[in-house]
Amino acid sequence: MEPVSAALLLALATGAAGAAGGQSWQGLVSLVRRWRGQDGQGTDVPAVGTDLVPAEAELTALEQQPRDEDRARLLSIALAHRAGADAGFAAALEAWHKQAQQEVPATGSGNSSTHISGGTQGYVITNRDVSGGMHFGQPAPPPAPQPGQSDS
Repeated sequence: MEPVSAALLLALATGAAGAAGGQSWQGLVSLVRRWRGQDGQGTDVPAVGTDLVPAEAELTALEQQPRDEDRARLLSIALAHRAGADAGFAAALEAWHKQAQQEVPATGSGNSSTHISGGTQGYVITNRDVSGGMHFGQPAPPPAPQPGQSDS
């Protein structure tokens, strides 16, 4: 299973992913806090009323400070550990993860910002995530033939 990225967790926790992201976040909260496996007791997961289940403390910490990248990273690690200890949780987490990635497809770390001041500007392009190529203007002319090369 691919680990849940900290960037995805941050986008969901901060609300940057919109309404669909909010639903995904609530799905993760529900999954972490309520999963107990098929028989009511998940493997290596404490029963209700005992210590917090793995990943719940990290989830709560990120809820309290949703812009904290370190907390998002710790939650990602805790989810991976819990999935490694509980096959049922791993399957449920993977299904949740695939759905969340479809709802919030572009989640990379970093920001993009531009500050332009004074004078006249030509073309200005600002972007962050690009999938595929970017082309501006006319295509470059083909290279000139080298001496001694034939055109045929």
